[in-house]
Amino acid sequence: MPRMNILSTSEKDEFDTPPILNSRQRKQFFDMPENYQDDIQKLRSPTNKIASVLAYGYFKAAKRFFSIGQYHQQDIAYVCRRLGFDERAFDISDYPARTRRNHQKIILEHCGFTPFNKEMETFIYQEICSMVLSNLKPQLIFWRCVDLMIREKIQIPGYNRISDMILMAMQNRKNELTSIIQNALNPENQTLLDSLFLKDNNSDPISEKSPYKLTTLKRLSQSSKPTKINERLDDLFYLRNQYNQLEAVYSVLNLDHEAVRYYAGSVIKSRIFQISRREEEDRYLHVTAFIAHQFYSLQDNLVDVFLSTVKTFENAAKREHKDQCFERRKEQTRSMQELLDKIETDIFGVLDGIQSVLDNSGIDPAEKITEIVRLLKFGQPYIQNAKSKHHNVKQGIEDYASDDQYYDILESHSLKLQKRVSGIVKALEFQAENSASDLERAVKYYKDKDGSISKSAPSEFLLPLEYKAVYGEDGSFRTSLYKVFLFQHIASAIKSGTFNLQHSYKYQSLDKYMISKERWETEKETLIGRAGMQEFENPHQVLGILDDALYQQYKTTNFNIASGQNLFIKISKNKAYNVTTPKQDEVEADPLKPFFPEQNYVPLTEILSTVNHHSGFLGEFQHWQNRYTKNSATNKLLYAGIMGLGCSIGTRKMAKISPNIKENALQHTVNWYFSLENVQAANDAVIKLMDRMELPNIYRRSQDTLHTASDGQKFEVRSESLNANYSFKYFGKGQGASAYTFIDERNLLWHSLVFSASERESAYVVDGLMRNDVIKSDIHSTDTHGYSEAIFATTHMLGFSYAPRIKNLKKQNLYIFKSRQHSDKSDWHIRPDNYVNTDLIIQNWDDILRLIATIKLKETSASDIFRRLNSYSKQN
Repeated sequence: MPRMNILSTSEKDEFDTPPILNSRQRKQFFDMPENYQDDIQKLRSPTNKIASVLAYGYFKAAKRFFSIGQYHQQDIAYVCRRLGFDERAFDISDYPARTRRNHQKIILEHCGFTPFNKEMETFIYQEICSMVLSNLKPQLIFWRCVDLMIREKIQIPGYNRISDMILMAMQNRKNELTSIIQNALNPENQTLLDSLFLKDNNSDPISEKSPYKLTTLKRLSQSSKPTKINERLDDLFYLRNQYNQLEAVYSVLNLDHEAVRYYAGSVIKSRIFQISRREEEDRYLHVTAFIAHQFYSLQDNLVDVFLSTVKTFENAAKREHKDQCFERRKEQTRSMQELLDKIETDIFGVLDGIQSVLDNSGIDPAEKITEIVRLLKFGQPYIQNAKSKHHNVKQGIEDYASDDQYYDILESHSLKLQKRVSGIVKALEFQAENSASDLERAVKYYKDKDGSISKSAPSEFLLPLEYKAVYGEDGSFRTSLYKVFLFQHIASAIKSGTFNLQHSYKYQSLDKYMISKERWETEKETLIGRAGMQEFENPHQVLGILDDALYQQYKTTNFNIASGQNLFIKISKNKAYNVTTPKQDEVEADPLKPFFPEQNYVPLTEILSTVNHHSGFLGEFQHWQNRYTKNSATNKLLYAGIMGLGCSIGTRKMAKISPNIKENALQHTVNWYFSLENVQAANDAVIKLMDRMELPNIYRRSQDTLHTASDGQKFEVRSESLNANYSFKYFGKGQGASAYTFIDERNLLWHSLVFSASERESAYVVDGLMRNDVIKSDIHSTDTHGYSEAIFATTHMLGFSYAPRIKNLKKQNLYIFKSRQHSDKSDWHIRPDNYVNTDLIIQNWDDILRLIATIKLKETSASDIFRRLNSYSKQN
């Protein structure tokens, strides 16, 4: 089997060759500090002095040493001129290996770097093994090793040394998994896994065209229709049975989520015959991971259906109740007007008659009483009619103020909701927090009774008004309404984190997404060191620094306002303030047309080919499987795939309209090479090219800091998708999703995400900032939707300055540390509203460090953590 090349030949040569420097970089890297210049003067021969300076400059640029025969002639000439020597004074043969090693040792000491010795090799190999456990791409592991060595100030060795360690770790992991599969799988397990390669029994009748069971489990429907939900529930019961029988195997395999996704992804992309041809242990490993992946994903899918269905049901009920309230209010207005008319014409008429009798002095009292009685008797029917209308109006007002009609609506539509979510509740196995024990008992009762509940059903989880609505005063029990309340409380518990799933990607407890407490206790110092968080270990010191910085900023801001230096804040008479954004002046610019080709049209293939020539982005489209395989995807196929998907043409139509491209070859390329990771890496390659250009830097305000920003945009989704939500404001009667894009001040679009339109954007801000392989942000801005207090704290500890553009800033709560409560703030226009709870922060500091270390070491994405953290408002 041929040796696996982690980097391409050109990339390998570039890595093992001294960097090509321009004139500015030569001045930067070959400028020696005074203490090193003193060491150079002590060297005897010109060759030693020149070679030492060259080695030092190259090490500053690349953090590694190169063979003296690879030094660039332009760099040699530059150093010779700097030292006052002729180029001919540099003689390679006069530079023995022993002298070279001594110079390298001196350079490492001056730069504060550790040589790549056996101890450092062991350290790096351990890091490689941890990355191999997640089945990261070998190329990604390689560059992460390089970044790690730079961060830890370790001398970077040559390509072959790093490559050999990676390949060794991958082979050892493969051997380990093969051994585990051989020893852990018993004949019953093997029979169970082999059953996936049989025709699906549900096919009626079974024929040659019937799908294999494995094939039917690959795709998860996004539909919320009852029939589709029931099909997925059948699949869940099947997968649970498989998973439970293989649980002992999973415990010894110890695959993390990334590894499970990798092996399962290979199964999903492969056809049946491709999986069957694998070696037995390899086939069983992949199928075992596939069962776990689909078991997790299917439960997430069903929870998404449950939450979406309950939310849609609630919204529909509220709309109907709102419409009823509107109609009832019109009816009440009409009834009120009729009542007033009756009172005015009938009641007031009787009262006016009585008043007239009383005012008549010509009638004696006895006659007055007789006449009043006659008038009352005459007006009695009118009075009774008015009383009846008054009772109806009063009853209508009381009904309008109560929730009875809303509960009636919920009850009337309960059956429709039950058809969709009842089976999901019965199928899912929730892990409840202590605060949700009452709800847990109700769910258990519901499952035990198979949904056929009675008046004895647990009711402790119900709110007082809900209890009153379910259990009538006459002793009745509204079964359908009880079920609606049960489903609503389950949905709320899932969102708040009091109901979690054990086997899930999206709905585990928050602690599951973080570095485990056991590992944190044993490896805390190492993990903090790897994450570069030593400055945050002491909470008192960190909070003290923030206390001083915040207080000084309050003083500075208020001084600038009082002195008139801040022109963007207006203080009103009631001492409220408004922030105004100045309008940008229009600037005339020269047209760009002369810089573009005279021809009106440039073929897209030519554009892609030109960009690839300079950036090599096609090299990032690697095969999904991390194995010793040659890249079989030609540039022509990759271009066709990019155009077919990027222009929404589709691969089939693209193959038909493209000469010399076969449909099977194009579909194979898209299937195996167009993963999300590869597309992102290809984008990074283009961004890296643009990042090296000088022209975009004209847009930077400062060459020392890079300002980035992110914002979301709504897009309509017309096909069935659980990530799409209704929003009349953005999509009318349709559904849509959010595309969240990151951009820097040079207009480089360096990252994007797509998620549900109902999710808050702030959960995804840190994801983009942590994807900093190319663009390293110094200051980041978002709008109000991208802001939260948790993001402020997180970005600070991750090393980013966060500067959101908040709408209605005056409505936000401003904080200051309690140590400043007695400070004179009488002349401040901007004053704090509350004090920072330092005791609570210090009490939870260890968990805060654990959370930040999890994000910084990229063990879990920040969005996974914040998506759960943001929904924990009830208990966090």
